[in-house]
Amino acid sequence: MRCIDCTEPATHRGRCEQHHQDYGKRASVRARRARRAVLVRVFSGAARLRALVGARGGARCARCGLLVLADVVDVDHMQPIALGGEDTDGNVQPLCHACHLVKTAEDFRGSDVPQR
Repeated sequence: MRCIDCTEPATHRGRCEQHHQDYGKRASVRARRARRAVLVRVFSGAARLRALVGARGGARCARCGLLVLADVVDVDHMQPIALGGEDTDGNVQPLCHACHLVKTAEDFRGSDVPQR
């Protein structure tokens, strides 16, 4: 596939490396990305839960009940987004890191979605 702006091979969403960088520097693209970041912070269930846990100073792990400090709590999507879940308030829960690792392994065992 060729770049939409020149004849070089496309490596980034239809553009070559140079044109992709130039595109990302456009004021309109930067503004759209900034607006999208604000929307994610405002409407993201995970972001709202992180803010709530931070304001309280911690949370209880939804799986084992351990009290976890705000700076080390993991926010988990009960139904993973990669498996069709949504980033809503009703689909997020605080977990300790150990429980989050176990739950993630259980969620993705046997699925075609690559793990992080």
